[in-house]
Amino acid sequence: MTDDVVQEIPDTNRTTMGLYVTAQQAYDMWKEDPTSVHFLDVRTFEEYLFVGHFEFAKNVPLVFPRFDPEGPSMPGRPPGCSGVENPDFLPAVQQVFGPTDTILVMCSTGGRAAMAINSLAQAGYAQVYNIVHGFEGDRVEDPGSVFAGKHMRNGWKNAGLPWGYDFHPDLMWVQHQP
Repeated sequence: MTDDVVQEIPDTNRTTMGLYVTAQQAYDMWKEDPTSVHFLDVRTFEEYLFVGHFEFAKNVPLVFPRFDPEGPSMPGRPPGCSGVENPDFLPAVQQVFGPTDTILVMCSTGGRAAMAINSLAQAGYAQVYNIVHGFEGDRVEDPGSVFAGKHMRNGWKNAGLPWGYDFHPDLMWVQHQP
């Protein structure tokens, strides 16, 4: 990834490891070595299943969405929209991936992936990359576009990379949510 692209990464998507790839770069890394390069999708089960996913991505949600009209909001979300951290995130990842594995992490747009990567870094993981624009990409900001406000710019889906809605029980983390 070029320095120009890294400089454009929002603070919310930056990690302590400083390892970043575009969706295309992530896919190319995996194609070169599919047995050693792993994908971790930290979106919710519902996002993974109904928005779509890379067919080989392991799903372990980082947070579960919550709505409390009187409560705090996550950055960029409507009032009262927040999340509760998945207490089983780290143990679930540790069951699947080792600290020396190369892991490419994605969420919707890169923010939760950064939080997940920082958690993994604290746990001793060393080769964990943020797929900077996530699965859906950034919002189109042109008010004249029919896509204004929609996640239709960059990201995995918009790069034309393979994805689907198939149900893969061996790749999805299904657990009681708090």
